Amino acid sequence: MALENIPIPPGAVTVKTDREAGARWVDMDKVRFHEGLPEKMGGWQKILATQFAGKCRGILDWVTLAGTKYIAMGTSKKLYVVTGGILYDITPIRASSTINNNPFSMTDASALVTVTDTAHGAIDGDYVTYSGATAAGGITIVGEYVIDYVDANTYTITHSAAATSTTTGGGASVVAAYQISIGADDSLYGTGYGVAGYGLGTWGTGRTTSTLLLNARTWSLDTWGEDLVACPRGGTLYAWDASTGIGTRAVAVSGAPATIKFIMVSDEDRHLLAYGAHDGSVNDPLLVRWSDTENYGTYTATETNTAGDKRLDTGNEIYCAVKGKGDTLVLSDAFAWAQTFIGAPYTFGFRPLGKIGNLMGPNAAIAESGRVFWMGSDDFYVYDGAVNVLPCPVHNKVFDDRDLTQRVKVYAGINRAHNEIWWHYCAQNSTEVDRYVIFNFVENTWAFGTLARTAFNGDPSVISVPYAAGADGYLYYHDYGTDADGSAMTTRLVSGGIEIGTGESMMRVKKIVPDFKALTGNVSLTLKSKRYPHSTDEVSATAQTISSATEYVKPRIKGRQISITIASTALGDHWRLGGLRMDVKPAGKR
Repeated sequence: MALENIPIPPGAVTVKTDREAGARWVDMDKVRFHEGLPEKMGGWQKILATQFAGKCRGILDWVTLAGTKYIAMGTSKKLYVVTGGILYDITPIRASSTINNNPFSMTDASALVTVTDTAHGAIDGDYVTYSGATAAGGITIVGEYVIDYVDANTYTITHSAAATSTTTGGGASVVAAYQISIGADDSLYGTGYGVAGYGLGTWGTGRTTSTLLLNARTWSLDTWGEDLVACPRGGTLYAWDASTGIGTRAVAVSGAPATIKFIMVSDEDRHLLAYGAHDGSVNDPLLVRWSDTENYGTYTATETNTAGDKRLDTGNEIYCAVKGKGDTLVLSDAFAWAQTFIGAPYTFGFRPLGKIGNLMGPNAAIAESGRVFWMGSDDFYVYDGAVNVLPCPVHNKVFDDRDLTQRVKVYAGINRAHNEIWWHYCAQNSTEVDRYVIFNFVENTWAFGTLARTAFNGDPSVISVPYAAGADGYLYYHDYGTDADGSAMTTRLVSGGIEIGTGESMMRVKKIVPDFKALTGNVSLTLKSKRYPHSTDEVSATAQTISSATEYVKPRIKGRQISITIASTALGDHWRLGGLRMDVKPAGKR
């Protein structure tokens, strides 16, 4: 018989049965679809050799007037900037003062030190930096330490070396600078006393289950001119003056709301908008407050400024705001508003748009060419003048295996070079991000796979390639080379059950002719065959190695339907598949 094309369209389809999917791609990892063809994704490489503390859930890059390039990262434990290939800690200081005379208690041969500081206000895992201490017990307590909470007036730290005697010391001039308290790495349901409704459970007994979800820390970051403004969700506003250099820390903005859910700097007249802001008396998760123009420290409206506020009235809390075309889309957990700059006297107007399908988290939405895309708890959505469900042929692959407890960890990013929107999310029962799904917004195709990235910027302002924060505490360049930070990157692309004959006859695949647009190194091609869709007698042919010199392979397999797997596993491998042709002939009914 003549060679026949195997017409497999671009994009993944998992919502159909294997036979219905047929000549479609149904499984994959580290493979994208670009300009109609499947290809191995670009690799990644560490930007820094230094690990950051905590899990990164906010990322931003910008350049100063002096031409200095920065990346800012907000983690569950710290706030950092990166420049010149070096990581700098700019975490704000919560409190700093001279503490009790001789506050350190040491024990001979132990590195554990007990610190006495009345009403220190720290929690377990907080960071503190000491200065001004004198030596005692053979050690000097200076620099940064992690706190192990004991009680309201004492805690312990671990020094780098053991004390040589049992004593107290440090002197009368010890200054303790406490950084803002850490946030949670993971979202957890609160237990103990007071987390359930009145009258539920046994009086005086702590709850072992609850509906009170304590979310992992996320950050919203923006720039104010050449400076950084940052907010840990539920905290206040902090600013970092880039002109003072990397030796300084971010500071709390006097006059800003005490608690804020999300921040954004408007392009019009430069206001700082605080979403889900404290109103001066109580936290209000649906209140929007904005600063006076060119002054992010003034939020109280007067006759001579443009500060103001507006309470939105639907939903439980504002999650985020995303700049679209003309309007800014304000998204609560369940509802959307269009925010428009209208000028004096009201400054901003808000128009209700409708329900949004339970937004997964504050970083789950992204704008592209005026449209806004987001991941809800059960669907993907797009706003292009109206809120619509985004058709998704891999819907079951994503939404049957996503973890709602860790929903705030969903992180959306855009890779403009490949016309892609990425969502990074947690698989079911996973406490950390380990999955991604990609929508190509030009070709309307989808892809998915595994990757542990907690924050992603695929359309950076000043960095030449996409970059992302790993769950392992490293920052990575992406679409950088072909390998996984010096190791081989394994890829896989699997088709559905392709019908290769009609009627009752089995068909034998005599030859496969590959046509790769690009191929460096090798790929393996494996065929699996079945008689019927529910057959248990699936047969797998020997994997065939294909290089750029391979004209054809002979898989020696027969069946009524076959699936195709293409994989690569070696350093330096790269491929872009053009198409496949095959030669088949009848092989009887058995």
